[in-house]
Amino acid sequence: MRFLLVMSGKGGVGKTTVSTNLAALLTRKFRVGFIDLDIYGPNAHLILGLPEVPAIEQGEMLAPPKVNVDGREMQFMSMAMFLPEGVGLAIKAEFVLDIVKTIIQFTRWDCDLIVVDMPPGSQDVVNYTLELVAPRAKAILVTEPHKMSLSDCRRLYDILKLKEVELSAIVLNKYNLFRDAPTFEVEVSHFRAPIVKLNWSEELQSGLQPDLFGELMEVVV
Repeated sequence: MRFLLVMSGKGGVGKTTVSTNLAALLTRKFRVGFIDLDIYGPNAHLILGLPEVPAIEQGEMLAPPKVNVDGREMQFMSMAMFLPEGVGLAIKAEFVLDIVKTIIQFTRWDCDLIVVDMPPGSQDVVNYTLELVAPRAKAILVTEPHKMSLSDCRRLYDILKLKEVELSAIVLNKYNLFRDAPTFEVEVSHFRAPIVKLNWSEELQSGLQPDLFGELMEVVV
């Protein structure tokens, strides 16, 4: 079982949109698991269009609910399953890490690969997750093409090298909205990973649009 970690140095750049649509697209070729690991702000279930957060079957190991994606099944786990809507998470970091370990190691996954929507930045959750899955993981770095995001990308790229996790693609999201995008593209080319440019699309505001992510799937699989 392989892990595909969708990461960003900054929040709000479209990481969850990319990870959710990519996971949905991958179900056309693989048995897919999808983890919304944004512990403090899980909302992938909203993009999936789920009318409610599915319940988890509990036993010796957790059983991930199976959700319908265009007529295909995808196993799905999210912190939203443990929290009522609108309730904030105010617990110590070590307990959060226990939750991460439970979702990854004590869940009965039955799939070929697991797409993980990671928390932004390089907080404890990110570093701990990298340590748990590093031998079987590759990363996708999602960013917007502007200088502040470039600074954060460099920091996160350094973490990936330190943890020996391969960067399989860089997604330049909302490419058409930034005047300096070509310059930024040259800068991230130094990371020596394929670059996938995604234009902002109004279609993405209405829910899943996996067909827009075909190029990314071809690059990372």
